[in-house]
Amino acid sequence: MKKLVLFIILITSFSSLLFGDISFDQALIDTQTAKVRLDKEFDEGSNYELNNVNQQQTENLFKLCKIWGYVKYNHPEIAKGNINWDYELFRILPAINSEGFNIEVYNWIKSIGKLNKENKEKENLYDIKLHPNTEWINNENFLSKELSEELIKINNSIKDESNYYIDFVQNIGHPIFKNENPYPNMKWTDSGYKLLALFRYWNMIEYFFPYKHLIDEDWDNVLKNFIPKVIECQDELSYQLTMLELIGEIQDTHANIWQQEVLSQFYGKNIAPIEINFIENKAVVVRISEQLDGTLRIKIGDVITEISGVKTDELVEEKIKYCPASNYPTQLRDVAKRLLRTNEDFLQVTIENEDTNFQERISTVKVGEINFWEKELPSHKELAGDIGYIYPGTLKKEEVYKIMESFIHKKGLIIDLRCYPYDFIVFSFGKYLMPKPTEFAKFTNGSLENPGQFSFRETYKVGENNNDYFKGKVIILINETTWSLAEYTAMALRVAPKATVLGSTTAGADGNFSTIILPGNIRTGISGLGVYYPDGTETQRVGIIPDIELKPTIEGIRNGQDELLEKAIELINE
Repeated sequence: MKKLVLFIILITSFSSLLFGDISFDQALIDTQTAKVRLDKEFDEGSNYELNNVNQQQTENLFKLCKIWGYVKYNHPEIAKGNINWDYELFRILPAINSEGFNIEVYNWIKSIGKLNKENKEKENLYDIKLHPNTEWINNENFLSKELSEELIKINNSIKDESNYYIDFVQNIGHPIFKNENPYPNMKWTDSGYKLLALFRYWNMIEYFFPYKHLIDEDWDNVLKNFIPKVIECQDELSYQLTMLELIGEIQDTHANIWQQEVLSQFYGKNIAPIEINFIENKAVVVRISEQLDGTLRIKIGDVITEISGVKTDELVEEKIKYCPASNYPTQLRDVAKRLLRTNEDFLQVTIENEDTNFQERISTVKVGEINFWEKELPSHKELAGDIGYIYPGTLKKEEVYKIMESFIHKKGLIIDLRCYPYDFIVFSFGKYLMPKPTEFAKFTNGSLENPGQFSFRETYKVGENNNDYFKGKVIILINETTWSLAEYTAMALRVAPKATVLGSTTAGADGNFSTIILPGNIRTGISGLGVYYPDGTETQRVGIIPDIELKPTIEGIRNGQDELLEKAIELINE
């Protein structure tokens, strides 16, 4: 499988994988000796069990999660790596059953160590997009007076310039979550470790997810709802599915769970060798493997209405909650990849075509034996009518010069971003499309000094002064397969003087990928950098909105048409 490229703004840093830069992974565990490593009390388990959590326990766990995470990212002793904050959670968890919960938590925090001197307010050099949600620390109806005052002291103290658990990528700004033990051997019945997973993830999002304000559900309510859910998990599958549901709550296409055998088994180890897309809200066959072609009645453009006796609509409803994404079209994109997965050797499907309904028994293959979603198309070609076509999915950066040298005076140029770019071409390609440097995006970064705050940085430009730029029409094709780096590329190239974006809303996940590791060795991540248009307009979840909306039709698929490409050619020829 071709390695997906991690979207990074600085070209010199753009050499990493979508699922976490290798050097970042190495930084996940600090190689320096820290006092935290001397604490081994709970290496074999948390020794904490909780069943049938009641209302008071849930309320105390809710408070404890917020306090634990707040102190984790704000207290200087934790920042120095002097305290194993995971194990401290296990020590304080029994207090949720105490009538003196608040005083026990207060004494626990006081025992951590001294605070730095009080911070004097500094002038913020950038516009603040998001302020931390920390009003609760001042609420003496939520906390005791003493506990509130102690958290306020922590808030007002000077923060260290480095933190054992969190850092930001230099010159770019997305978070690196460091020194988070994956606990690969955790027991699925261990209540302490399950709560640790919830607490860790919830607070990472609370303080370092640049798009927390776009989450539909109130993030505090998500925490309350998932406390009993994680406690109820009793095996690896139920735990991972619960964490997957939690991850889905942030509505970020970059957020999923990867490389887990138990989930692969749950989705199905086999797949019918047929590619389907959702077109006109129906599961439509768009490609058939050569090994099946001609052996079955099924054809491209046929609609699958039932799979193993279950209606397709019902299967979509069942599977979609395990397909985290920024918007519904992108969830459907991912459901389409799983709809024909099974652990059986065949699938019985009901087909609807132009004339009739019929059933097919389709033999399955191992999932790894077929991959329709990587299309090895040529990086460029000439189309009739003096039009150039570029496919960034296979375009190498070093090709750009030669391609544009031959395309520079063509009537039109079609850039097909219905793919994930093979290489970072934003600036190397953009300089041929712009007569001068042109603003196209600006970004927000998080803060060590004030966790939960996100501020706008400078606005980025694409292009350079160039009288011999491409003066023809530029048509950029997009759809739900356009995501992350592809979306960023579309943002940059659409500012060309005669550019038109054609297609449908993209995946809505823009910003560099930040890896998150959770107990049970769960690997996930987030869009770690806030990406906006120069005027501050959102891109996350919204995606790239086309200038002209056009979606494929079932009729077009049956006729073998690429309707977007045809429309692009028509626009150039107008």
